Amino acid sequence: MSKKTNVWMPLYIADYLADTTRLTTEQHGAYLLLIMDYWRNGPLPDDDGALSNITRLSMPQWKKHRPVLARLFLVEGGEWLHKRVDTELQAAAENAAKHEERAKKAAAARWSKESKNNASSNATSTLEAQLEECPSPSPSPKPTTEGKPSFVGEARNRTREAALGTTVPADFEPDQSHRGIAHNMGLDLQAERDKFVDHYTSTGEVLAEWPAKFRNWLRNANKHGDSKFQQQPRRAPATSSNLTDHNRAAAERAKALLFGGDANPEA
Repeated sequence: MSKKTNVWMPLYIADYLADTTRLTTEQHGAYLLLIMDYWRNGPLPDDDGALSNITRLSMPQWKKHRPVLARLFLVEGGEWLHKRVDTELQAAAENAAKHEERAKKAAAARWSKESKNNASSNATSTLEAQLEECPSPSPSPKPTTEGKPSFVGEARNRTREAALGTTVPADFEPDQSHRGIAHNMGLDLQAERDKFVDHYTSTGEVLAEWPAKFRNWLRNANKHGDSKFQQQPRRAPATSSNLTDHNRAAAERAKALLFGGDANPEA
């Protein structure tokens, strides 16, 4: 378990409550302490002394609650095993490895671009130095770069801008935190991911932290629905003809109220 992974643990509240409906308050606390220790250190030892220490219970209290808590684990081979925690540990490890590999590729690409830019810059500097040391015998003016755009400088600026952020990756994948939010809110994670990528691909927004942007997207999914991809129909602008018809109809209604029916006030 890497240091980045063991500082947090996913807890799916609905699943947890479904499996622990018959636990007492004290047993809830003991069970949570057991699975937290499992997350950080792996399978629990089948040792009453160690387990009572983990749960902060006295030995009599631990022996009282042990039969109930043991039913939530698979006790074999001198260890307490937990299938759900093992599954989440595997997913967290794979996700961490995936992010690490992406970071390595991004860093390698950035260093490669910077190396090419530096080589181009050195070549330009060498050429300018040679031109200054060896003036042309012709009366033509000495080449100068004043007032001209520096393509090397522009390339460096683009490299710095890329380091500050990118458009949403086409292969953007939700991480464990996204799966937890989608599960708790009853969302279709893949559908939300596709809408998210399509939307921000069309806007061209540049960010350095797309996972955080997607977490906010999921939290607000029930509020905006599909509104991000719907355009409200535009109302036709008011014209003088429309206003005239409206005023005429209002005058007819007022006349009917004052004189009744189709009565003519001048009659």
